[in-house]
Amino acid sequence: MIRNLKSEHKKAVNDYRELKLLLDMYKGVGKEQRDKVQLMAAEKKARQEVEELKAQVKKLQESKREERKKLADEEAIRKIKQLDESVHQLQRQVAVQKQEEETLLNEMEVTGQAFEDMQEQNIRLIQQLREKDDANFKLMSERIKSNQIHQLANEERNVLQEQTNTLTTQVEAQNQVVRKLEEKERLLQNNLTTVEKELSLRQQALEMHKRKAIESAQSAADLKLHLEKYHAQMKEAQQVVAEKTMALEQEAFKYRRIQEEVASLRRKVERAKKFEMVDRADEVLMEEIRDYKDTLTCPSCKVKRKDAVLVKCFHVFCFDCLRTRYETRQRKCPKCNAAFGANDYHRLYLT
Repeated sequence: MIRNLKSEHKKAVNDYRELKLLLDMYKGVGKEQRDKVQLMAAEKKARQEVEELKAQVKKLQESKREERKKLADEEAIRKIKQLDESVHQLQRQVAVQKQEEETLLNEMEVTGQAFEDMQEQNIRLIQQLREKDDANFKLMSERIKSNQIHQLANEERNVLQEQTNTLTTQVEAQNQVVRKLEEKERLLQNNLTTVEKELSLRQQALEMHKRKAIESAQSAADLKLHLEKYHAQMKEAQQVVAEKTMALEQEAFKYRRIQEEVASLRRKVERAKKFEMVDRADEVLMEEIRDYKDTLTCPSCKVKRKDAVLVKCFHVFCFDCLRTRYETRQRKCPKCNAAFGANDYHRLYLT
């Protein structure tokens, strides 16, 4: 019955799906091609078939539920019977276990009494063993002491043997040293004889050298006197040379001054000639002004004015030119090449 109902249910579901597809197909077609009468009839038939199928499905579901209830009741009765049988078996097993427990308790009491007796015997045996251990310990301690005494005696004997061996070796070494010392004494005596001979020869040589030293000292004194005379002559010559160099420097300085005065006089003569040649006085004055400016400008850089003087040659330049020459180690006058130092150039204020 259930299988037949399932097959009918599947057929009804398939018919329902086919009808639904047909409806969808008709809905998708255009309005002009539809036939309204056929569609309405088909829809009514489909709805009726669907309602019939739904009723059949409900009937099938109710029949399935009733069958399931019957099957569940039968299985429950079977399980209850099985549980009753298992309860009877468990009760029997409990009774058997109680009997076994009673027998075990009786056996435990008997074994407990036997265990107590065994413990008392063990305590007695342990006391006897302790007494024996104490006696053995005393014997072992005495034996250890005797062994230690024996070892100490052996060690002392070994130490004494080693000391005797070392003493014998030391005696032999000392004998060898004595022999070597005797040989050295012989050699030293021979050396002493040779040294005494050499000393006598050296004393003779010393006397000869002393005589030569006295003679050389006398000659050195004579040479010192000659050197002192030469030094005095050299000092006099140096003084004369210094005086002559000073005189030459003064003459050179005078000569340079004269040359500068001659140059200035020549300039004045040229100016006077210009005054005579030129009719206009303004041009002459302008030339004089230019000359004065040239005299006031620095002859080294020809840009800045003269504002510093060299003390050694009294030539005048700008302070910057002199400072740059000093810093660049060109420490000579640009005109006369006279050397100067840091304190040989000073400011010159013309105003």
